[in-house]
Amino acid sequence: MPANLTPAFLAARDRFNRAKTDEERLDALQEMLATIPKHKGTEKLQADIKRRIAKLKEKAEQQRRSGKGGGAVYHVPREGAAQVTLVGPPNAGKSSLLAALTRATPEIAPYPFTTLRPLPGMMTYEDVQIQLVDLPPVARDYTEGWVYGLVRLADTVALCANLESEGWREEVEEVIRLLAEHHTLLTGGPSRQLDWRTMEKRTVALGLKADLGRERVGAFRAWAEGKFPAAAASAATGEGLDEVKKLIFRGSGVVRVYTKKPGHPPDLSQPYTIREGATVLNVVEQIHKDFVSRLRYVRLWGSGRFDGQHAPLDHVVQDKDIVEIHLS
Repeated sequence: MPANLTPAFLAARDRFNRAKTDEERLDALQEMLATIPKHKGTEKLQADIKRRIAKLKEKAEQQRRSGKGGGAVYHVPREGAAQVTLVGPPNAGKSSLLAALTRATPEIAPYPFTTLRPLPGMMTYEDVQIQLVDLPPVARDYTEGWVYGLVRLADTVALCANLESEGWREEVEEVIRLLAEHHTLLTGGPSRQLDWRTMEKRTVALGLKADLGRERVGAFRAWAEGKFPAAAASAATGEGLDEVKKLIFRGSGVVRVYTKKPGHPPDLSQPYTIREGATVLNVVEQIHKDFVSRLRYVRLWGSGRFDGQHAPLDHVVQDKDIVEIHLS
């Protein structure tokens, strides 16, 4: 039986082949397992991926117990619909933002370099969960290599600027330069691999501590225009946090799709989440792998021109589309 491997799986496999560290290999393998089509033609490949994942996890655990491994290396297991890293200069306010948007309890102090290791938290936006990961600040001569590795592995970067600081522009542009030196280019468009080592990473810009730097909010938005989608907020007062949550979701590359049984209203209680660019057929595969072989047609509501019409299987779904699957 042909494997019919998806573009997402092939991209993850390519990332695995180019990985330089066990952390990068593990993340790529987990992505491969999540995106591989589940049918008889891929059972051996699935088993091989699972064995490799288990072996890498066992190796990491042995290194942790023995204290070996050449310094701290961190891996943040993916949860939710997408993983977004909070990236910025020292004292940008990332930890306060994480505490305001999730149930995480980071150490927060009015001095730089309080965050020493990654701390994840789950942000709820409407009916989806997005994983935010607070990282140590990015600064020349202080930032360890694993920080840049986690930035590259995430779906999206939330680039944080400290609007309390008069030098916010220079600080955040230094972060952009340091990431570029580590072959990660921040972009307002989709993430993509440019060559074997350089990648563009989808980015949103967040101006934090807006209550302490109101006079800089306009300059921040002007700076971000044409570069990154942007929002300004204050974790202390709560102003702008709804705008930030909406911006992070839109920048996460996640699309929500709801299902509808024939003759029944749509189930809007919990969406299926899928990556931007996914097709109607990709949605069917995600709902149930066996549906593909029995599929007759799909009716779709949404995507502008559809209102319960038959949808081509290669049609790219949009956020909040509703699908009704008809099987033989």
